[in-house]
Amino acid sequence: MHPSLQEEQKLLQLKAEALRLKLLSNQMRRQQEPSGHDIWGIVSSLPKAGLLWRLANMPHKVRNKFILGAGLLALLYLRF
Repeated sequence: MHPSLQEEQKLLQLKAEALRLKLLSNQMRRQQEPSGHDIWGIVSSLPKAGLLWRLANMPHKVRNKFILGAGLLALLYLRF
């Protein structure tokens, strides 16, 4: 091989190794994070009584649109 091809091959190997290490570090970081991104963590942080009271006092059209939107968002969240 020519010296320039050897250098290019070594550079590509170093880049591949750097990318592999970066992916590994991101994976390890995600495993160490607390799993607070689940839906129950989000729901438990909301003030439940206030939201339920406001939802109950909304007009029927607005309430139905809100419930439909929340259902569609939940479906999208669970699907992806």
